[in-house]
Amino acid sequence: MTSPIVLAALAALLSVAPTVDADDPPAGIYSGRSGQTSVKIPRIDASIAMDGTLDNPVWQRAAVLTGFSEYSPLDGLPAEDSTEVFVWYSPRAIYFGVRAFEPHGGVHYKLADRDKIDADDNIQVVLSPFLHSRQALVFSVNPLGIQSDGTMTEGVGKARSFNTGTTQTGRPATDLSPDFVYESRGHVTPGGYDVVIRIPFRSIKYQAGDVQDWGVNIVRKVQHSGHEQTWIPTKLAAASFLAQSGTLVGLTGLDRSRVLDVNPFVTAHAVGAPGAGASPWGYNMSRPAVGTNFRWGVTSNLTLTGTYRPDFAEVESDAAKLVIDPRQALSYPEKRPFFLEGLEQFSTPSSLVYTRAIQAPIAATKLSGKSGEYSVGFLSALDQESSPITGTGHPLYNVLRVTRDIGGASVLGTTITDKEQGGAYSRLASVDGRFTFDKIYSLQGQFATS
Repeated sequence: MTSPIVLAALAALLSVAPTVDADDPPAGIYSGRSGQTSVKIPRIDASIAMDGTLDNPVWQRAAVLTGFSEYSPLDGLPAEDSTEVFVWYSPRAIYFGVRAFEPHGGVHYKLADRDKIDADDNIQVVLSPFLHSRQALVFSVNPLGIQSDGTMTEGVGKARSFNTGTTQTGRPATDLSPDFVYESRGHVTPGGYDVVIRIPFRSIKYQAGDVQDWGVNIVRKVQHSGHEQTWIPTKLAAASFLAQSGTLVGLTGLDRSRVLDVNPFVTAHAVGAPGAGASPWGYNMSRPAVGTNFRWGVTSNLTLTGTYRPDFAEVESDAAKLVIDPRQALSYPEKRPFFLEGLEQFSTPSSLVYTRAIQAPIAATKLSGKSGEYSVGFLSALDQESSPITGTGHPLYNVLRVTRDIGGASVLGTTITDKEQGGAYSRLASVDGRFTFDKIYSLQGQFATS
């Protein structure tokens, strides 16, 4: 016969036990070193506070990525530092929570500017919404949640890159020009640090299917040792870094909502100078100019942007450069918001598209995205009158870039550029490709004529 005391104790335990929804997918643990690289992450209809901790009960229902490996300077070994990455998604965003243990040395971090955390401990989420693509999105954070983000494209060089100090690694540099809209926060713990990341689906492009798979890898930079660790046992000698990614399988019901951003503005300026007579100063006012920017997500994988008389007054100034060899033209990184949208679609092995040549556009439009195996970028811009070398008139620029993914790690592309002004023109056409075989060999080439 059961004692009344035992029954009372059982009743007390049941009254405080957490309620578990039978429809919630069970959390799984996926070890990269054990080859568990196909991850079924739960879809949870919830929204949580981004407080930099993993205390919310929803994290207990997430899939856990563990079993990291050393990547640099020597690949294949078990990681010296333990890392756990919790992943789940809601209808409108995907969440990553990272618990990084640090038993061997102090955590390196600072309250840095955006895109300047390469000297800190950091976590890099390498996400490929288009599986088997040669491009990926990189979302990086330091232990305080300071962000550094961009795109990774295999086979091309970048002007502003992340992890430039690790040239011995086989992975392509991250182009830091794009700035995605996502949330992140973190804090240092007695045993390491925790960070959380929320990436809204409306901030990125992804496949149009109802059920889809995304490529994923996690890179951890440990500053005290200088080592890099990856969730997938990634090989330095491999011809393709992105082809070694794991997979988030069965993502469904993604809600990007309607992506339509309109930003109208009015600009004017006044120039003051010492006056004559009783008036100490005189001012000349310019006529107010009306302009606007817009961004429209045509589909989940195609974005149309446009601008009319854009105002770039708030764009970061360029650092001064000296001309050492007059035969080499100076180049500056693109920082203007309109041109940064979809900039990765115009990347070529030897840079052929330099958007800074468009100095002060009157109007411009751009279409960028991906459909199936094809990536496309089209840009058309009408610029202010420039040098009289080609006569009078406004320069008109047109750029078309199309690439096709071949197999799991190869790509073939073509680029056409056209500039017309005052009856003169300058045109260029090119074909390029990068082909990998036997996993560790690659052949890359580019042919252009103008």
